[in-house]
Amino acid sequence: MKDRIEEQLTTKATIVTAVVLAMTATLALVWAASGALLLIFGGLLFAAIIAALARPLQWAGISRGLAFAIVVTLLFVLLGGGLFYGGLTLVSQFNELWHQLREQLQSLAQAMADIGIKSDSASNTQAGGDVGLDALFPNPSGVFSSASKAMFSVLGALGNVFVIVFIAIFLVAQPELYLRGLVSLFPMSKRSRVDHTICAASEELILWVAGTGISMAIVFVVTFAGLWLVGMPNAFLLALQAGLLAFIPTLGPFIAGIPIVLVGLSESVNMALWGLGVYVLVQAVESNVAQPLAQRYTSALPPVLTLGAQAVFGVLFGTLGIALAVPLIAVIMVFVRELYVNDTLGGPYETEPVGE
Repeated sequence: MKDRIEEQLTTKATIVTAVVLAMTATLALVWAASGALLLIFGGLLFAAIIAALARPLQWAGISRGLAFAIVVTLLFVLLGGGLFYGGLTLVSQFNELWHQLREQLQSLAQAMADIGIKSDSASNTQAGGDVGLDALFPNPSGVFSSASKAMFSVLGALGNVFVIVFIAIFLVAQPELYLRGLVSLFPMSKRSRVDHTICAASEELILWVAGTGISMAIVFVVTFAGLWLVGMPNAFLLALQAGLLAFIPTLGPFIAGIPIVLVGLSESVNMALWGLGVYVLVQAVESNVAQPLAQRYTSALPPVLTLGAQAVFGVLFGTLGIALAVPLIAVIMVFVRELYVNDTLGGPYETEPVGE
């Protein structure tokens, strides 16, 4: 009897050890391949964008395959045409905007030095040199010495873009193929449930993209109209960056306001105040119009969860992690809710409102 108990304990200890080692190895593999996994999710997100844009065409009676082909073709035509006809103008405007932002940051560094807040940039200015702000901008004297490194960085970024685009195209071309292959990895009794959950997660991602796209468009239009009316320089680029940053909930709108105020300061204090007023107006429109419209299409994530996910993903994966944190959490929440909370735990815990 004693030998049997010892054998059972040994077996359980072996199983627990094997499970712990397997989990550790899986976490290590995920960590090592985190960049590639984020690229794959970026491809899934771009596929969701294509699917969201194809929805109105499908509602009009066009088949799914033809609708996807039309959307992909239009995206490439618009991108290529925009780069061909307006690329040089946008680059020139962007360089001007970059120069204005750099000058204002240098002025802020000098002002900090004048009130006793020392920094390397301020020390360089006091010594007769330019404000470097090395933490934000590269040193121009090192541009040519690092040209080859910069070239490889650009090529790497373009390679990542191609990976995301082709993953999305392959997914929208044959979604059933990849769904069938993924579901086939699970036991027969679980396949129907896993199939349903994957479809629910993909639908959640498509709806999140649709809602966020509406919010981004509203922010861009209102910002451009406001900045153009007050005569802000580079109004289009400032509105464009505000619209794009609306893709990142909570943090994006705050970051978008900084360049607007800095560019306004390059003109005058009054222009900076006008820019701040436009920014406040945009935030009011986004909170009272854009966000309610977006939440009609998708479930809203708790603000603490959103900020927490952005903080964690930002520390672990950098800028790309911050940008993809919210849609990734939205997808993970579907799997947690369906497969763990509902199927394993029996449903969510219902509480009475506080104070009743």
